[in-house]
Amino acid sequence: MKDHTERNNTITGIYISVVGSDENGDGSFDKPFRSVQAAQAEVRRIIREESFTGDIPVYFRGGTYYIRDSIVIGNDDWSESVQVIYTAYANEDVRLVGGVPVTGWKNEGGGIFSAELPDSLGFWVMYADGVRLTPAREANWQSVEVRDPSHLQAAAGGPSSWFGEILKVTELSGGEIKTMYPKCAWSGPIQYLQGAREYISEPGEWAIEGNRVYYMPADPDTLGSSEIVAGTSGNIFHICGRPDAPVKNITISGLRLEMNAFGENLAAHARANNVTAEYDENLTGLVCLRNAENVTVEHCRMSNGGYMGVVLREYAQHNTIHCNEIRNTGYAGMFLIGENPGSLNYCSKYNVISGNRIFHVGEFVGHGAGIYLMNSGENRIIHNEISDVPRYGISMKGIRYGVFGDNGITVDFDDHWKYNQTTGNYIGYNRIYNTGIRSGDGGGIEGWGIGRDNHIDHNIIYNAYRGVPTTGWRGHSIFLDDAAHYVKVTCNIIYDENAVAVNAGIFIKSIGNYVVNNVFDVGYAKNGAADIAPYICPAGGSVFSRNIVYSDTRGDLHDDGTLTESDSGDRVMLYFTDSANSSGTSCYVSLDKMNHNLYYNRSGRAYIRTENDLLSLDEWKNCPRNRMGYDAGSISADPLFADAQNRDYRLREGSPALALGIVSIDAGTVGLPEDYRFRTDT
Repeated sequence: MKDHTERNNTITGIYISVVGSDENGDGSFDKPFRSVQAAQAEVRRIIREESFTGDIPVYFRGGTYYIRDSIVIGNDDWSESVQVIYTAYANEDVRLVGGVPVTGWKNEGGGIFSAELPDSLGFWVMYADGVRLTPAREANWQSVEVRDPSHLQAAAGGPSSWFGEILKVTELSGGEIKTMYPKCAWSGPIQYLQGAREYISEPGEWAIEGNRVYYMPADPDTLGSSEIVAGTSGNIFHICGRPDAPVKNITISGLRLEMNAFGENLAAHARANNVTAEYDENLTGLVCLRNAENVTVEHCRMSNGGYMGVVLREYAQHNTIHCNEIRNTGYAGMFLIGENPGSLNYCSKYNVISGNRIFHVGEFVGHGAGIYLMNSGENRIIHNEISDVPRYGISMKGIRYGVFGDNGITVDFDDHWKYNQTTGNYIGYNRIYNTGIRSGDGGGIEGWGIGRDNHIDHNIIYNAYRGVPTTGWRGHSIFLDDAAHYVKVTCNIIYDENAVAVNAGIFIKSIGNYVVNNVFDVGYAKNGAADIAPYICPAGGSVFSRNIVYSDTRGDLHDDGTLTESDSGDRVMLYFTDSANSSGTSCYVSLDKMNHNLYYNRSGRAYIRTENDLLSLDEWKNCPRNRMGYDAGSISADPLFADAQNRDYRLREGSPALALGIVSIDAGTVGLPEDYRFRTDT
């Protein structure tokens, strides 16, 4: 075997090429290996037999590598004294495709072609020239007889449902079906079945029957030259150790990772009897870090992940996911989860998710998000750009205290925080927009049943609800949902470009929310900057101070979020309500402090809404309901923004906001960092 070390005890590189050979290659530049597995064997030999400290680069030469099964990097593949780096050689274009080509197409007539399943594999997702194909679907499935139901799935969840699901059909009898997992009550009705040959009716649809795959291409003349891929690899890279022996010191850099597998199900984590738990089947990604520490994934372009782009699960600490492009996934861009909520094993923490561009993710289900945190704490989620997602930009999940009993937990409230491990996260300097495009009750940044001391800081969030007009919940730009206690919200800029918009900029209904020094441009938000509305969880001790609430939008704003053009410009700045309150604390005493805010409506009157009353700021200050003396030192005045029309909300010299102690917010530091490489959405 070739010695890859130089005199200075560094590794020159181990090389892999699509024209290499595992039998005759030695991993050198001139005689590269063909497979990653052969390169891994050489890494193990070097770690075992050679004594040095430094990097071991594993270089992929340019080309496309079809990865039938996951590349597993385990405990034999790393050392404390080295960093093993899997990367592209000299910035050559390297594609790792998580599947196998489908070839040998036969014309079946009627625009449909068929091919044998490659390697007799069954699969649940197929791609053509880098685009995920649509499984053949049928909304009127009750009246269509299916010869081979083995690949049938039921799709649940409408455009305003809170969740969506893809569930394997285990029994089909006339109009009745059974699925492998029970359908979530929040997913809405079954919209259609998919996966049967009889359902193929539109170009781009495909299905499996017996040992053949059937496909209706949009252009049959190009079928022979198209890259048709069956997604077969659960993860392309699976970095997998043990909780007591995590894999460490691995870097994946500068690769294109595309088109891995989807499974039989994508079931919602909202289960029966108030149990929140993510299904193991969902936790796969183009890259999966499972029991991993000090692993870096950087400068990769990831697309068409069956479930996720990147997953960090179980023991995941001190990992860095930096400056990647992630797009067109089935569920989420990234998912960080320790153990399911209810565990006392706090093992997912201290990770850095920075500088990533995440968009068009969550294509299969309505609850898809850019980034999910579930039982994962003390992470830094910074300088990312997230857009075009069905429900959330960033979601933090756990379980709220009120349903601990349903999850088998008996503990006093004062001692329950150890179960809420989505705690101490810093979410800052992110640009989040065009969320909530295919669901209700979502928004830009969200938390439900989380732990203490999460900080949402210096983010720009706009167009947080882009879904259908509805008088129900459309969502909030910052959605502090049930039991989102002790969240600090500072120096964020929040606005909507047009209708349909969120219900309000933020929801305040829990304990100890600290909302200070934010800009809320509320021209299209029905309830203005904030819904202050305790619900079913303990509430109190919150702060809403030194915020700017501003509007310069004309037209009549309706309950469903739509706008009718008119000369009217009156707007609600804030909404106090106890209409659904069972918390035991009225909204009118749920804030410890509310003062030194600036309210200004350039185009009409500015109101504080209390139940059904619309009050001016002076009327609100003297309202009998305002028994805590909220807003005593707040004012109504032009904040003198630099250029609000062009979203420059910096304060000009002489702004009355400065006299209130409000600090000007510079948006120039928000969003992707300078070392992000992929500046176009292509």
